[in-house]
Amino acid sequence: MKKASKFKNLTIILLLLLSSLETFGQTACTQTLRRARTVFDEGRIQEIESLLTSCIDNGFSDEERTEAYRLLILSYIYLDETQKADDAMIALLRDNHGYSTNNDADPAELINLYNTFRHDPIFFFGFRAGGNATFINVINAFGIHNQNNTNAEYLIEPSFEVGLTFEKKFGKRITVKSDLQYLVNAFQYENSYLENEDDNTNLIDLNATETINSFGATFMGQFSFFKDKKEKDKRKLARWNPYVGLGGTARFITSSSLAFDVNNSVGASPDGSDVDLFDEDVRELFNPTVDIEIGVKRAWGLNYINFGIRGSYGLLDVTDRHYVNGPLTTFFGWAANDINTHSATVFLAILLPKYAPKKLTK
Repeated sequence: MKKASKFKNLTIILLLLLSSLETFGQTACTQTLRRARTVFDEGRIQEIESLLTSCIDNGFSDEERTEAYRLLILSYIYLDETQKADDAMIALLRDNHGYSTNNDADPAELINLYNTFRHDPIFFFGFRAGGNATFINVINAFGIHNQNNTNAEYLIEPSFEVGLTFEKKFGKRITVKSDLQYLVNAFQYENSYLENEDDNTNLIDLNATETINSFGATFMGQFSFFKDKKEKDKRKLARWNPYVGLGGTARFITSSSLAFDVNNSVGASPDGSDVDLFDEDVRELFNPTVDIEIGVKRAWGLNYINFGIRGSYGLLDVTDRHYVNGPLTTFFGWAANDINTHSATVFLAILLPKYAPKKLTK
């Protein structure tokens, strides 16, 4: 027990010692940075490199290291050491992706050098998720009953989608984006038919919920209402980066489950039965849509939070086969109508930047 206690005490002492050394190192480098400021202001710029190099490698806080790089770059510029200035600028941009010059306070030489480098993200990537509602347009109705004497209607069934998103900016207002998504669209179908001539009641009441699963690839162009500027220069509305987008999605259906509940007043009712309409060749594989999107992108540090609403208009009839062998069609009169599927999605995404600073060539 004594050995364990001694080992524990020794560990605590070592941790305290390491913490003290780190604090001492940071304090010493802070004093070095203050001295470097004074040396720079006095015009002894040839001393800046030897003063700052060791603390840049280890010792400065993030904010201090950015300032140290700035002093170092300026010293190289004034000493006409072009390659060293370029190397220091690359190191600064790799260390601090959010660094930008101040047109009101920084020397013109620093601003001009900064503008010769790629310092903005080369693209954004991230994750998105949302809830959707599906709307059905009936092209042609099918069934073994009288189509003019039914109470058929389609109802909204809330569902969801998730995916990955990629964006690349071109200029100040144009963005091209692509989404890879897993989509679930659901809707209800209700119908009452086969009227009883004795009391004018319907013999069959059917309620079916269809769930379509698909993978989608979206390609979209976006137009921002405000030019991309630095956060401090933006007006209140512009800080939300509102935009409108137009594009299309190639959707590939992987399954389509039909869960139905039938009330048959003259016979058995197969309540809760399921049919895979995709396996039955009822649903088509390909379901492309035209998409329009409105949204906002709010800066969150170097990242963006993207909130938007997307409307998707189905271009093709998703029905390939109208009747299913089995009691659902032969006994209860159900058939797949020719339909288009449209949807509205509310989504939230986080966009993460990918930086690759480099010297630009003319």
